[in-house]
Amino acid sequence: MDSRTSSILALAGVVLIGMTGFGIFLPIFPFLSLDLGATPTATTIAMGAYSFGQLISSPLWGRLSDRIGRKPILIAGLIGGVVSYFWIAHANTVYDLGAARLFGGLMAGNIGAAFAAAADLADDKTRARNMGLLGAAVGFGFIAGPAFGAFLIGQEPTRESFVTVCYASAALAALAALAALVFFRESLTPEARTQRGQQRQSRLALLTSRPSLLRFVIVTFLAIAAQALMETTFGLWADAELQWGPREVGWTLAALGAGAVVLQGGGAGRAARVLGERVTLLIGLALFAAGFAGLAVSHEAPTMAASLTALVIGIGLATPALNSLIAAQANENERGEVMGLSQSASALGRVAGPLGAGALFDQLGTGAPFAMAAVLIIAALFVTLGEPAKEAFGHAR
Repeated sequence: MDSRTSSILALAGVVLIGMTGFGIFLPIFPFLSLDLGATPTATTIAMGAYSFGQLISSPLWGRLSDRIGRKPILIAGLIGGVVSYFWIAHANTVYDLGAARLFGGLMAGNIGAAFAAAADLADDKTRARNMGLLGAAVGFGFIAGPAFGAFLIGQEPTRESFVTVCYASAALAALAALAALVFFRESLTPEARTQRGQQRQSRLALLTSRPSLLRFVIVTFLAIAAQALMETTFGLWADAELQWGPREVGWTLAALGAGAVVLQGGGAGRAARVLGERVTLLIGLALFAAGFAGLAVSHEAPTMAASLTALVIGIGLATPALNSLIAAQANENERGEVMGLSQSASALGRVAGPLGAGALFDQLGTGAPFAMAAVLIIAALFVTLGEPAKEAFGHAR
């Protein structure tokens, strides 16, 4: 096994452990917030606080990773997650929850650093594969995490079981930081690191000078905002429509993660090689929109399952293709900053989605957030189609 392959596998392992911890906690958050007396609107805003912090900090973490390397940022972000989970475990109000989530977001430079490292370790032929492998690690984290969280929470959730879930998330984040320290070899060579005094383009200039990068960043924002609309209200929807609790929601999210693993672990990379990254993205977005539209009109488990199937196939195809297309726009010494911009777009989407999700749910009905998500994905399709035809339908390089 060559050094690049061993490094990307070690990186995927670190991401897998960290995202398993995140996945354990995610399904129980709405129920924890409701247990503390919060409204659906306050719950989704508290969830969105994480992304607001990420929006502020991601470009800074990305630029720092271009200067000092990916490994220190990866470890720092995971340690920040440990602190955040302990804080959440002892929160007494929704304001405490929001503050803890905000801190976690401010420290969340590890995801951008991980994807920048995957780009460091790739060439044109392996870039989609590397992005897909990391996507599969995230997806598997969302199998093991929610399933483990559903087991820990029990049939009748109590305050003590919520604390246990948060502690489990903290333990896995700490384990991921240790794994990064021991097993991950720095992917950014000293020669490629940006010198502190080197003149750099502003983020705005970087985007405006590269129209393709700007388009894909906009698509990222729209796609993540749509996902956030679903993620922050799915538990509330399942409670209202199906009378489900955190255990059932956890198992459902685990099933979604299983589908993402299958696709991103190999299928998405093969699709990108055969069809091209942009065409793969377009197909994924179309399925994405169909899944959200189906959820918007679902009131029973079978129609929900069919809609979620379309949704997970769409996510599995679109996400690695989009990350690969963004990484392709960066030079070697600016990958961290470009992936940081991508993470900022993601964070902005995760702020915008929760801000509107609770109000849509409260005022327009349980399916309204999913309908809005479908509209956003259709907009992302049009932005992608705006690429010149020769580029949009060219084969992967």
